[in-house]
Amino acid sequence: MKEIKLSDHFTYTKLLLFAMPTIGMILISITYDVVDGYFVSNYIGKTGFSAINIIYPFQLLLSMVGYMFGSGGSALIAAELGNGKPENANRYFTAIIKTAVIIGVLMTVLGIWFLRPVAVLIGATPEILEYGLPYGHTLFLFLPIMILGYTFQSILITAEKPKLGFYISLGNLFSNLLFDWLFVAVFHWGMVGAAVATGIGACLNGLIPLIYFARPNSSSIHFCKGRVQLKPLLKACGNGSSEMVNDMSTSLIFALYNFQLLRMLGEDGVAAYGVTIFVEGIFASVFYGLAMQTTSIVGYHFGAQNYPELKNLLKKGLILNIVFGMLMFVLARVTAPAISTIYVGYDETVYRLSIHALSMYAFAFLLQGFNEYASAYFTGLNNGLVSGILAFFRTFIIQTVLILVLPVFLGTDGLWLAQAVTELLASMIAIFFFITRKSEYCGPSHELSKNR
Repeated sequence: MKEIKLSDHFTYTKLLLFAMPTIGMILISITYDVVDGYFVSNYIGKTGFSAINIIYPFQLLLSMVGYMFGSGGSALIAAELGNGKPENANRYFTAIIKTAVIIGVLMTVLGIWFLRPVAVLIGATPEILEYGLPYGHTLFLFLPIMILGYTFQSILITAEKPKLGFYISLGNLFSNLLFDWLFVAVFHWGMVGAAVATGIGACLNGLIPLIYFARPNSSSIHFCKGRVQLKPLLKACGNGSSEMVNDMSTSLIFALYNFQLLRMLGEDGVAAYGVTIFVEGIFASVFYGLAMQTTSIVGYHFGAQNYPELKNLLKKGLILNIVFGMLMFVLARVTAPAISTIYVGYDETVYRLSIHALSMYAFAFLLQGFNEYASAYFTGLNNGLVSGILAFFRTFIIQTVLILVLPVFLGTDGLWLAQAVTELLASMIAIFFFITRKSEYCGPSHELSKNR
């Protein structure tokens, strides 16, 4: 089959085929945490499993730089390619990667320094800290390469090399499986072993693309000489602000969930939430994959001022996400018992709690893809302001309020339903911006005809 290009006209089939490697890459990336969770839960115990869930939000918070540079930078690079300026695209790409590495080192220092006080602030017990601190301190040593890998995830799509990202992630998965089994199940290195296994896999995600782009290659972008320019970096940061806000907010939401669950249900509640979040990551990989590719495709056609294709991408992308949302909802509810058995089948209380939590949380899938796509679409339009507003209200303002308020009326069910209600309210905000910002994807002619 002919290779799909950013400049193509996208049908439903093309959108799915182009997204498949990215969906696979994200699915595999999420599976790293699933693998860690399985080995830690079954070979170390539910306290170690709870510790991962306490540490993960802080690690994600520090890693947000990679998502910000990757998403915002890929849209900026794609727009320059669509506008016929490959030299600018290469300069922006080089500056973004150099800066991501430097900031990654800084994030490592901050992570190791603040891990304990942040974990205590969230509500970690002395038992959880005993497991969580060795895991976090070890994992943060790999943070610079992790941030670099997150940055490359989006840029590989803009370079029209999504399959390369998939193959790297596949190697990462087998690496993580092998070393988790070896370090945790065979050598009994405990939480440090699980962290090292994850870190080794992260090296593949960061180093292989780095080597690929540093050498002559068949992609549309490559490294070039020159000083790091501040303007494109600021533009990439501003354009990727929604992804940064989303990751920051997600980290804080995880922490808030853990705080509420420790208060209401104790360690069992955190373990049940861990199962739900791991599954959410797997099921939602389709949404994330469609959204990630959208940033590059929309960015290219926005740079080329191809408004008919921008409208086409909006319509088809939203329909695909709604259809997949319904499928994920049904699948999550049907498989909840089997999934809970895999993770916490050894504990009857946590097992039953996990089934109930996942069945309630599944309602969020119905509109989650719609909202992910909306935010990514505006990032592709190089409108970081709207994209950031969508992400901020959805993942921070609305959900924070609901996590605190719904349990007052619905008990713990309020926590499990908070995400679903958030998606419903966020979709209304997204529809408002699609209506009021129509000229951005329909072109100036739409605004002129409206004013006649």
